[in-house]
Amino acid sequence: MRIAWAGLLLLCVSSAAAGQAPGDKAGYNVLILDFDTLRADRLGCLGDPRPLTPNLDALAARSYLFSNALSPSAWTLPATMSFFTSLYPHQHTITNKFSLFTETRKEIARLPERFTTMAEVFRRAGYQTAGFTGDAGVEARFGFGRGFDVYFDSVSFGGFDRTMPMALDWLKAHQDGKFLLFVHGYDVHGQYPLPEGFTSRFSKGYRGPFTGAESEFLDLRMRTIKQEPIAISTADASFWSDWYDEKVLRADERFGRFWREFSALPAAKRTIVVVIADHGEQFYEHGGFDHGMTLYEETVRVPLIIHAPEGEGRVIGSQVSLIDVMPTLLDWLGLASDKKVVRQMQGRSLLGEMDGKPRAVDAYAETSFLLQSERRMLRAADGWKLIYDLQTLNPELYDLRRDPGEKVNLADKEKTVLEKLSDRLFKWMRALPRI
Repeated sequence: MRIAWAGLLLLCVSSAAAGQAPGDKAGYNVLILDFDTLRADRLGCLGDPRPLTPNLDALAARSYLFSNALSPSAWTLPATMSFFTSLYPHQHTITNKFSLFTETRKEIARLPERFTTMAEVFRRAGYQTAGFTGDAGVEARFGFGRGFDVYFDSVSFGGFDRTMPMALDWLKAHQDGKFLLFVHGYDVHGQYPLPEGFTSRFSKGYRGPFTGAESEFLDLRMRTIKQEPIAISTADASFWSDWYDEKVLRADERFGRFWREFSALPAAKRTIVVVIADHGEQFYEHGGFDHGMTLYEETVRVPLIIHAPEGEGRVIGSQVSLIDVMPTLLDWLGLASDKKVVRQMQGRSLLGEMDGKPRAVDAYAETSFLLQSERRMLRAADGWKLIYDLQTLNPELYDLRRDPGEKVNLADKEKTVLEKLSDRLFKWMRALPRI
């Protein structure tokens, strides 16, 4: 069984004193690797007993590993835009692919010009900037291309098998100057196909009705979006989880090959490497599949690894968010001087946590997925979690310390806690950046 969240948190907190202080990193490069749809609990360094991620685990052992990191949303478009702006989705406004969608008029959502992206900050500071992505939810037309000198988004649901070689070619031609490089892949996403006729290394004994075809998973996804009941067996659900694990293993293998070639480059010795996932994935834990519709742990708890070449390993158990990465990098590199950008960022620098000074901070998330789900979440620093459905007005309240799988809704029993967290959640929902 995978290590429970509460037990892992205790382990991580007890490990927070080990390692090395962050130190000044002015002039360093930044490489961001985004494993789209990778759940935190699939990494061995975060508790998975299966050897799915030996290469990521080896990197994490020499890095700052945030064991309790949350995404601000449960699907790619709003979550990744939050990562690049340090704004929550309702603040940057990119909550769906269309800002207007009617029978006669459709307008693509675009990041408002008043906001500044991380890439824009780096380019203004003299960095060369490049992004190689799997398209779909991170297309340039939504605003992701802003600030990038080069931005590849031409293959929908493309994987690291394409973007990592392109990134290495770019690196070899640009490593003499400072750079910000973003490499993204859909390798573990439901719409990234495995080779036809593949055999999973984890589900050889399965005798159920599913074959692992992409069309089968897309059918389960659509039934989840339509909120139709799905009646499958435990073995069927395990098959799809194993199917996902095969993708995770292959993604880690691709990363391993990339890392060996990257590490041999002179620029690697002065490059901060950030490994993230934008969101996770559900496999029937709460009756559905895919992501975007819910804000349970399987969809919002994500990996976050920050590596400095001369750094040592440190596991950090403080609750953090992906919106904290931008202010952390700008602080670490000495780029956080633009007052407008400072006012924009809703996240906080994590250098204190990286220096062994934990903080107790609430985390928030939201989804407005395809106009089918309107949910907001508060994950309190003390382990309580509130999910509020804005369509049905029904709250869900969980005590993650005793119920990490979010199986027992305590909203009717813990009225005082519910009222307190609801007040904080609604106040956050009204918050807008003052820039």
